[in-house]
Amino acid sequence: MTRRVMLLVSLALSLALTLAACDRGVRVDDEDYGTTVKVASGETLIVRLGSNRTTGYGWRVRDLPDCLAQDGEPEYESKGAPGMMGAPGEETWRFTAGDAGEGALVLEYVRSWEEEQPPANLYEINVVVE
Repeated sequence: MTRRVMLLVSLALSLALTLAACDRGVRVDDEDYGTTVKVASGETLIVRLGSNRTTGYGWRVRDLPDCLAQDGEPEYESKGAPGMMGAPGEETWRFTAGDAGEGALVLEYVRSWEEEQPPANLYEINVVVE
């Protein structure tokens, strides 16, 4: 192999490993509602929930246990064609587990401008950081 090919292969492998490492962690979704999830200190908890932002609804954190810290803003991925109204999607939230502890992580599905309305949906899991 030439040096150039070896360098390109090495760079591609490094990029693939980096991308794979970025999305590691404990994953939960709609089906894990009401369960207890164990996470190691320093590990990432990844929460993926069905959402439809074209309706104005989105998930927001209602209760965050002391043993978790939110990592940035949630990501949204539409499952429909670009610009398609009413297309469902998914929101992905990331949290980093801190010191050992336990508590409820609660997210609520709301329209941000409807402060007086109850949430359209709730998502709750019990998180145990070991």
